[in-house]
Amino acid sequence: MKPAGIFKLSFRNVLRAKRRSAITTLVMAFVLGSMIVYLSLMDGFKRSMADNAVSMQMGSIQVHAPEYLETKSVYKMMRNPDGYIRAINSQGFKAVPRLFSSGLAAKEESSAGVLIEGVDASAENWAFKMPRQLMEGKWLDSADPNGVVIGKRLARSLSAGIGDEIVIVSQAADGSIANDLFRVSGILKSVNEITDRAGFIMPINTFRDLMVIPEGAHEIAVMIPAGYDLDSAVSIVKRICRGQDVRSWQLLNPALANIINIFHIVMIFLMVITFIAISIVILNAMLMAVFERIHEYGMMKALGVTPFDIFFMVVIEILVQTTAAAIIGMSLGIPLAISLQTYGIDLSVLFEGGTISGIAVNIALFSYLSAFSVLAPLAALFVFSLTAGAIPAVRAARLDAVKAIHYT
Repeated sequence: MKPAGIFKLSFRNVLRAKRRSAITTLVMAFVLGSMIVYLSLMDGFKRSMADNAVSMQMGSIQVHAPEYLETKSVYKMMRNPDGYIRAINSQGFKAVPRLFSSGLAAKEESSAGVLIEGVDASAENWAFKMPRQLMEGKWLDSADPNGVVIGKRLARSLSAGIGDEIVIVSQAADGSIANDLFRVSGILKSVNEITDRAGFIMPINTFRDLMVIPEGAHEIAVMIPAGYDLDSAVSIVKRICRGQDVRSWQLLNPALANIINIFHIVMIFLMVITFIAISIVILNAMLMAVFERIHEYGMMKALGVTPFDIFFMVVIEILVQTTAAAIIGMSLGIPLAISLQTYGIDLSVLFEGGTISGIAVNIALFSYLSAFSVLAPLAALFVFSLTAGAIPAVRAARLDAVKAIHYT
């Protein structure tokens, strides 16, 4: 039988059962469109988690003195951070210095342990998103040395609001008692678990005066440009900061890196499960179509039509419906995914924000439409539909002509 004849009969068979063909096609189209939107939303959520982890405060790369991360000792610091920072910034990266210590914060009858952090206010605002992650008040100002920004859970623990005064007590680097009175300038939204619970952030020069650390830095946080290869950036920073401990965000927070990898696997698993369910629908529809046309296939075989021709006739029926479903599904799913890149889904009615693996989660869910979000479900649709359609196609091809003609 000529290919043109096979295509003609296949199209005719699709149109003969218009309702069944329409329902099958629309179900496939709905699933394809839904999977494009779902994968785009999940990819957007995954990327926002990684972006929040990196751009909020942690940075793409961190540099510390050897053994600082293991001991968190106030004495383990880099003595010449400014030279490192200038060299790193010359590579097109953004590097900022930080100092850390622990202490006790008290307001009236409330007290809490805090992580005291000294930062370069203007540099942080240039390199990171945290200065714009304020729930109340304003970011640090070098003209206001005793103004501080605190985490939202710490503010709740101390019952502290904007303008309230908090006493800090700690041990300075020279062994003396470090204590001073600070005023709350700003309260942060969720940043990460530690900052939310114990973050007490002040200008770096105020920190130096309080803790008697006239020079040096415990940490240099580095932000790399979007799309820049992380491993290459780490190699560059290691070359600049020889002898220091240089780590990427994936090593600093391996739990989050694992969550993101697992998230991708779960996305694929759910997509496969969904298309397996759809393949059952397709299999049922095509088996019904084959059973309805058993007499017709018997007559065709008696007239000399080969089993391969009948097999391809059924497969082409599936291919026609799948192609129509692909066009409809992409026409619905892609525009919706693109609109969700801009407008997102507001989740503030469900929760006020929080953290996963210590990293802030956005209360608005935005999609990210990638080639994977479109091509993966599209390929899965064709693979699973053609696989499901092959079963009734084989049964139709193997029919005995005499038995098929007398089938009741």
